[in-house]
Amino acid sequence: MRSNSILTAPLLDLRNVSVQRGNTLALNSIDLRIEQGEHLAILGPNGSGKSTLIKLITRECYPVAGASSSFQLFGRSQWNIFDLRSHLGIVSNDLMARCTREITGLELVLSGFFGSIGIWPNHRVTPEMEMAAQAAMTRLEVAHLAGRWLDELSSGEARRLLIARALIHAPSTLLLDEPGTSLDLAAQRELREALRALAQSGLTLLLVTHHLEEIIPEIERVVLLKQGAVFADGPKTEVLTPRSLSALFGVPLEVACSGGIYRAW
Repeated sequence: MRSNSILTAPLLDLRNVSVQRGNTLALNSIDLRIEQGEHLAILGPNGSGKSTLIKLITRECYPVAGASSSFQLFGRSQWNIFDLRSHLGIVSNDLMARCTREITGLELVLSGFFGSIGIWPNHRVTPEMEMAAQAAMTRLEVAHLAGRWLDELSSGEARRLLIARALIHAPSTLLLDEPGTSLDLAAQRELREALRALAQSGLTLLLVTHHLEEIIPEIERVVLLKQGAVFADGPKTEVLTPRSLSALFGVPLEVACSGGIYRAW
């Protein structure tokens, strides 16, 4: 059961947070607050700090200690990673890269209970787990893939199975890292429709990307990252402009919106 303090706390609250990775200052004195229930996209070019921000949220890296800095996730600065799974579902590029083994769709979704990719001999799958996995797969319209091997599936089908895996603990928030990578146009459209349905169901979406087309209409706020710092933050109608995006990516860009989906060229 989620405590009242967690339910009412911000999803993420960063104050003057920096992260050092080797000799690189990957995040530089960032201030960022995201409320629960707020759909948000974080957009930036390669090397902008997006991957580091994801690893900060997933507790794979930690901020530089400082008297004036603070980091809180769901109102807490420290988390047991297993407890965090019940609040935050994660679909990352790292997970996508590991989905190459010969396991079935159902095994992939069930593995969300164990923090693995696939089911191993030491894992005990209960009937309740199987029911939860079937429910998550039905929600993503991939229940028919339960018995299929992953290496037989399209990238789009595997991506939706990974989202089902992330939902296995019924989290309040879904963190998506470049979910449209390697998908063709039809699969990208299917993914957007799936994400729209999740957003409309009450699940909070936190999308990290460098593709405007992945920002679904339900996402109203966009944060631009550049060289490890917040470059712009606000409503997408004010942030996703030719001037802002040209400055962000360092090339002249035009921007258009159709059906609530933005595109740049």
